[in-house]
Amino acid sequence: YDLKEQRFNILTSASSRNDPTFFPVSELSQGVWHHLLFTYVPPKRSMLSKKALLAVFLDGRGLKGEIKVESVNLPPNSKLYIGVPNPTLAQSGYVKGALPRWDLGPTLMLSTVLSNQDATAMYTSGPDFQGVFWGDRPQRLSLAATGTAAFAMLAESGEPGSVAGALRRREIPRLEAAGTVTRERGGIASSFGQSPDSDSLASLNLLCNVSPEMVLFGYRAAASRSRTHESVTHLVNVARINVSKGDVATDAIVYGYGSVIAPYCFADNIQWVGGPGILLPIVNAAQSGKSLALALRLVRESVHRHSPNLEMLQAGGGYKMLAVLLRQKKIMDETVLDQCFAFAVNGFEPGALEQQVKDGKHHVLSLESWPNSDRWVFADLDAMKYLLLNHQVWDMR
Repeated sequence: YDLKEQRFNILTSASSRNDPTFFPVSELSQGVWHHLLFTYVPPKRSMLSKKALLAVFLDGRGLKGEIKVESVNLPPNSKLYIGVPNPTLAQSGYVKGALPRWDLGPTLMLSTVLSNQDATAMYTSGPDFQGVFWGDRPQRLSLAATGTAAFAMLAESGEPGSVAGALRRREIPRLEAAGTVTRERGGIASSFGQSPDSDSLASLNLLCNVSPEMVLFGYRAAASRSRTHESVTHLVNVARINVSKGDVATDAIVYGYGSVIAPYCFADNIQWVGGPGILLPIVNAAQSGKSLALALRLVRESVHRHSPNLEMLQAGGGYKMLAVLLRQKKIMDETVLDQCFAFAVNGFEPGALEQQVKDGKHHVLSLESWPNSDRWVFADLDAMKYLLLNHQVWDMR
């Protein structure tokens, strides 16, 4: 990826005149998680054609057009370099442009070619998408929770246009209606299949059906070994857990300082110890508006873009219990209202505008002057129903 040209370039050892082939311009926002999927289809008949097809999917959406490249024969003991150019090409000076600095998230290599639908399903699962292959993070069936997390990821990805337009480009416009409306209409899966209004991923074909046996390697930050050198980390190939045959990759070696990350580790830890419900006693123990707002922020951070924890609040009754606690506390103020609003509206940062006023950047409080207000998205309809539109919560009599 060339930061200056803002596009993905393809350069192989068989490229004519060592000139790269490039995809259309696709800007990448910095500081957010992006999902990249590359597919390589070798020629079906090598005697008739030596061209292979290479496609790139960015954040669950395929970039326009497939690129034909010269077919490359790779021996079984080939090495794969991720995040850096091939050393041979790099030393030759053919790799040009401004390369980005990045952190390694979950990484997979499969022996099958995935489709556009598979790419969308993986992206909507978030950074833990690879866990579905070994069962430690099974796919959640709640379409509402997946939709809320997807709305947040799309809003923060920096993709031009609205979230609704991003869903249409991924051919899942019905995900926009995911929420309490879908469940209250009685969308229940019939015995013969999924209803179009069902609160299930299967109703929009967002279930990943790739077999674990297709995984050649799976690397993630949580499966790292002790450092053998100050700047070298070993990543275990977790695909060996469920695969007994020998055609899987070896462990990986990561070079660099702080280059391996585990996205959303706080939300993951909360999930494994019981879900966001374990934080509700902290809400109940709050004795002031400031402490109550801080407790709500902890709950909010544990569900941000995290489908399993969102499902526990939405379908599991967590929002209903939270509304009961807020009603009983009766210490509501503007800081608590901001936190409740942030549950429903992704991109809203409580207290951000007041801080800018203190810093002298703004003198008048208005919606237009609020930081990133153009990227606000109503993402969680359940939070809006039980926290914002629930008159019993705000009845202070």
